[in-house]
Amino acid sequence: MGCLAAPFKLVGGMGLVLALAVGWLYRDRLAGELHRVFDWSSRAEEPTGTGRPGSRALISAQSKIDSLNGWRADSVVLTASEVASLIGSGLDPALRRQLDSLQVELGEGEVAVSAMLATARLPRELIGPLAVALRSREPVKAGGPLRVVEPRKAEWAVRSFSIRDIPIPRDAVPKLVAKAFGDTARRTLPVRIPAGIGEIRVRPSGATLFGTPKS
Repeated sequence: MGCLAAPFKLVGGMGLVLALAVGWLYRDRLAGELHRVFDWSSRAEEPTGTGRPGSRALISAQSKIDSLNGWRADSVVLTASEVASLIGSGLDPALRRQLDSLQVELGEGEVAVSAMLATARLPRELIGPLAVALRSREPVKAGGPLRVVEPRKAEWAVRSFSIRDIPIPRDAVPKLVAKAFGDTARRTLPVRIPAGIGEIRVRPSGATLFGTPKS
């Protein structure tokens, strides 16, 4: 029986050696194909225009913005994760500490931010019946345009706000923002931005940053 099996073992061994040899010869092509497949798969799982802040995304965003100043590029395009990182680092630190699991979604002309929010500063009288059931932290989503108002400063005009996917009446949103931050005149949230950004245009595919006019 052992003698009969020997030829098959020999053929199997030769086949394995041949497969390994082919794999080695075409290793670059195979590696590229595997990278393409897995990269496509990972991208397919990520919703278009949605991203979370991160240290790598922040470094990438700052590098792109540097090109507006150093290389004098006319514009650069940031991904949703890069925008999320800029907003996360640019919000008032006291507000940022109240936001967990921050996520940004890019839309047509506006930015939507989802997060778990500490609700202590939310004015109960503007939330309606939901106020009696508020927990210490709730999932919220706010959206509105982001525009540059002066060097190193942008403003996020919150026009929509929801708690647990329950929308707050649109006319109450500006009052909610004002009371939540103790300034009755406030209608926008300030966001610190790096130097060199003159305009921000937001689309689902990315946020285009335009440099300040060249002298």
